[in-house]
Amino acid sequence: MSREDLKNERHDEMLRVYEERHIVNDSIRQITRPADNELGFLADDIADWIAKDMERLLSPISPNWDKADGSIATRTRSRITNTSTSGAATKHAASGSASLAQDVSNLAISHGKPAQIDAQLAADIGKIKKWTATNGNYQGSEKAMYDPIRSFIVYVARRVKDRLSRSGLSEKVRDECRLILPVEVTDYKPVDSDDSTRIDIGLVDTKYDAAIAMCGRASYYQLRALFEVKMDKEDVAGAFVQLYKYSRQLFAEQHHLRFALGFTICAGDVRLCHFGPSKAVSSDPMDVTTSNGRRAFIQLLVNMSLCDDSQLGRDPTMRYLPALNCWEIDCPDDKDDNGTSRAVSSRYYFTKVICVADRLFGRHTRCFLATANRPTKKLKVDESLETAVVIKDAFAFAKPIASEDDRDEVKTLKKIRATFERNNPNSIIYAKIVVGGRVKFKRGGRIVEDTTSTMYPGVNGELLAKVSSDLLFRAHRRIVMDTIGEPLRTAKTAKEFVAVICDAMQCHYAIVDKCKILHRDISDNNILVVRMKDGTVRGLLIDFDCAIDLSKEKMEVRGEMTGTFPFMSLNNLTCSTVPRTSLDDWESVLYLLCWYATIGFGTGEDRSEVRARLKNQPIARWRNGTLDTIVNAKRSNLRSLENFYHDIVRWFDDRDKNSKQLRAFALRLYRALFANKLGKGYHGTEGEVDDPFMASLLNDQPPLTSVSADSTNVTDPFALRAENWEDISKDLLGVINNTKAEMVDWEDSDF
Repeated sequence: MSREDLKNERHDEMLRVYEERHIVNDSIRQITRPADNELGFLADDIADWIAKDMERLLSPISPNWDKADGSIATRTRSRITNTSTSGAATKHAASGSASLAQDVSNLAISHGKPAQIDAQLAADIGKIKKWTATNGNYQGSEKAMYDPIRSFIVYVARRVKDRLSRSGLSEKVRDECRLILPVEVTDYKPVDSDDSTRIDIGLVDTKYDAAIAMCGRASYYQLRALFEVKMDKEDVAGAFVQLYKYSRQLFAEQHHLRFALGFTICAGDVRLCHFGPSKAVSSDPMDVTTSNGRRAFIQLLVNMSLCDDSQLGRDPTMRYLPALNCWEIDCPDDKDDNGTSRAVSSRYYFTKVICVADRLFGRHTRCFLATANRPTKKLKVDESLETAVVIKDAFAFAKPIASEDDRDEVKTLKKIRATFERNNPNSIIYAKIVVGGRVKFKRGGRIVEDTTSTMYPGVNGELLAKVSSDLLFRAHRRIVMDTIGEPLRTAKTAKEFVAVICDAMQCHYAIVDKCKILHRDISDNNILVVRMKDGTVRGLLIDFDCAIDLSKEKMEVRGEMTGTFPFMSLNNLTCSTVPRTSLDDWESVLYLLCWYATIGFGTGEDRSEVRARLKNQPIARWRNGTLDTIVNAKRSNLRSLENFYHDIVRWFDDRDKNSKQLRAFALRLYRALFANKLGKGYHGTEGEVDDPFMASLLNDQPPLTSVSADSTNVTDPFALRAENWEDISKDLLGVINNTKAEMVDWEDSDF
């Protein structure tokens, strides 16, 4: 497949994702309305004044300002008089300042005079007129739209700063406000981007009293929102597909991002887009060629300036500390097993991130190596903390009421720890939970639990039902574990890699056998490399978000897809109604082995080397393309032992001195999974020399042109093997044990 064909296929796939994940509901604009009612009223009044000021400057006919301002002051005082004094008013009382009602009254009085026109304002208004007078499609080039759009945003920021500085609000309240400004450079690639995608316009924030100056070139880490601009009013789908492509990088670079915000602008139509873990929700168009549309866009920008930081997607329980050059994170400590919502937490510090959330949708799983000891001085660049725990942070599927959530990973890990503390004869290493629970934080004067519902404050019931149904509801969980590991990609050689996955699957087998818990999501993100003090390497199985407790519920029989595409079993990929068993996880291990044996070990973060190794390889089809093409590729590669060898195994990286042993390991796993005798006498390597095809491969002989009847007797990968999953699992464990025994003769050196 050519690069152009692959690019087109990825575009088509993103278009399919857009069509499947996208919801249009105009109430999404309410998510940025300040959670504190009084600040919400203040935002309304500031937006009213700015909109009227803009209309006066855009139109030769000026509105009656005295009459308008009188109504603003009266309306605001009336609202506050009839509203409880929680939130901002309470903050004022605590700080000893005047009441918020008086502050807003002062603000309304200051609205009495329209803004004076200076040279900068005249220039901004001239540019805004070019954009707001499009009457449909913009005439000119797409890039010619960037400056007028930025001028609109800067105009609003100037007015917000002016109003807040005159308001008489306490410093404490004003310090929680911000100015929303565009990035000066447009159509650029951020420095922390992992691809060649260029963003049209970026938004950043700064303190409310900072100078009005656009940031020169912002990274994804600095951005609060992105804009995708199109000249054509009808090119809505194209704009959203582009926005989808680069918004995922906001999650990758901002470890404290809960959801992302973006905008599409098609000629004069502005749409807000909210990217949650499961869905993307956009507003109806705000048509800036009309006064109502301009008013709506202004309101949105003002709301973004005054709302709680969590309403822009940031997690207030995670903070970067510039003075120490590290992150601070609060970890919930729900010690009671009934899932009661509590605000108890333990505090940790980290610099090293071993897993980032680099996808637009999903659990947005992140993992950090951390310590409970606060640094005593500022860390140098690239200086690491001495860490003692792993912290996992994810938005997992859940039930709204924590005590009723049987798939809560915290409960699962507590059960595993309790079981192995009583009986762990094989010294299996496993994820030992220290603390964990649902993340909670303060918003609008009250403690809220961070769930799907919390991500959509103020939206209507129809939208909330769509994004938080039983199948989509998620809870933000954070878990601390006391076993330190590194990503699987850090395995330096085939010998290290195989030792790690063998350990992980021995643990997997024991957890199914002793704890009756099925993992259901084996991938390279969920197995860690643990380097022991004596120099040995062990493997750690983590991430039980998708696990089920077999003692409480049967094997999964509904079409639920969980996992990572390249490593998902065929049964899983096709959402088959055949029960998911531990064999689906074992199949994932086979794919994991094949993937890394092909790209090579020790590549680490070198994406260019990985891409080079995958170029024109059949296994690349396990990751690229649509779901159907991935399924078809795997079916073709696995339909016989000979196909599996010629399409996949023979492409293993021969630079590793143990490549022959890797091929043997992969073929043995394949036979146990797909060419087994349904548990009736086949145990790992037993009888392999009687298979001519297998024998020829293991003895470095040229492959035979035909395959013996035994080796082509591939079972149905779904129903037949599901009936015998326990026996076949024992066979697979035998393959693991035999391979570990043989590894003493493997070479230690790398390439």
